[in-house]
Amino acid sequence: MPVARQPERGSGLLSSAFGVAIVMCCVGVAANVALGLWTRTTVDAVAYDAARDVATSPEGDDLQARAARAVETARRLLGPHGAHTEFTFESLGPRTVVLHVRSPGVALLPRLVRGGPTVGTLDRRIALAREGGVP
Repeated sequence: MPVARQPERGSGLLSSAFGVAIVMCCVGVAANVALGLWTRTTVDAVAYDAARDVATSPEGDDLQARAARAVETARRLLGPHGAHTEFTFESLGPRTVVLHVRSPGVALLPRLVRGGPTVGTLDRRIALAREGGVP
C-alpha cells in the first residue's frame, strides 16, 4: 500500500528566516566593532599629533596659544566626532607636555537599547618630553 507523501512546500521558510537573522546580527556586531576601533585609532592618532605639535614648539613660543591651536586643529580633523571629544592639556611645563583625551565610543545599536555596549571609548593621557626644554 503506497504511503501518501506530505508536500514539502514552505518547509525551509522558518530555518531560512532564522539563518538570515543570525547573519544580519553577526554583520551588525562586526560593523560596530570595526567602526569603534577605527574611531578609537583615529582619535588616538590625532591626539598624539596635537601633543607632539605642542611638545616640539620652539622655545619662547606661547604654549597656551599653541595648545589652543592644536586642540582646534584636532577637533577639525575629527569632524563631527571632534565635538564629543575632550582635549585637556594638564601640563605645559618646560620639560613635559601632558594631554588628557576623552572620547566616547560608537554604538550602532538601536536607541531602544539604552546604555548598550559601546566600542572605542578612549580615556588616555599622552605625556611627551619637550624638545629644547630645560634638562
